[in-house]
Amino acid sequence: MDEESGTPLASFEAKWAAAHPEFALALTFVAPQRRDAQAAFACLSFELEQAAFATRDAEPAAIKLQWWAEELVRAGRGEARHPLTQVLATHAAFAAVAPARWYAAIRGALAQREPEPAADREVLLAGYGELYRPLADVEAELFGGVEASARARISAVARALRETAGLADSLRAGRLPLPLDLLARHRLARGDLAQTSPARAAALQQWASALASELGTISAKAAGVVGAAMRSADRSRARRAARADEPLAALNEALGKLPPAAVWAAWRAGRRSRA
Repeated sequence: MDEESGTPLASFEAKWAAAHPEFALALTFVAPQRRDAQAAFACLSFELEQAAFATRDAEPAAIKLQWWAEELVRAGRGEARHPLTQVLATHAAFAAVAPARWYAAIRGALAQREPEPAADREVLLAGYGELYRPLADVEAELFGGVEASARARISAVARALRETAGLADSLRAGRLPLPLDLLARHRLARGDLAQTSPARAAALQQWASALASELGTISAKAAGVVGAAMRSADRSRARRAARADEPLAALNEALGKLPPAAVWAAWRAGRRSRA
């Protein structure tokens, strides 16, 4: 279903593609018979992310997530009301997803609302994984060809990059997007991150380099079409930020662009998927 079709799914795809330019690219390499369902699932994941990270007030976020929990369980019983769940319900494997998997994703989204500062990179990414691992488990169950642990890690790193890019907003929301050991290494306090300085730039460069390296350890073959495109695009973006004199500005600029490497990654993943 493309945007010109005027279908409800198109508006959700447009929102997701605006945040992740590689999304529309990846969908062109998904097998046609599952393209709409996979797009709907990616858009659903984005809606949960928005409630977890972008909705400023806690009560509206909690209400929205509770609504999604009920909707996903109802949809599994054939009572879908939302355009995304209505599309997902047409996918044969959807009804077999246990409610416990959806509840785990909702709990993971709620856990992002008031996170504790992370001691190191592994703890920080594991915190994001509370949301992304349940979603990756569902994605693997629905579409196959995905290793849930790899897919979840790619999403966790993607979130780490975006929380870093929106550093000021993250700090205002009470989230610390850099680990404490990195701040200590560069003699930075939390309050120092609000101001540009050579120490902050060095910390952000090192952080971007670490996230690029993290993505380099994940096999694209285990990530599925969308995950492979995301991995390649974000690795290129992180590398660019790591080399820049102004890493925050470079990262924000890169997030709005589609690196050429992502095209190749999506094409190869699409070929593997069809095979």
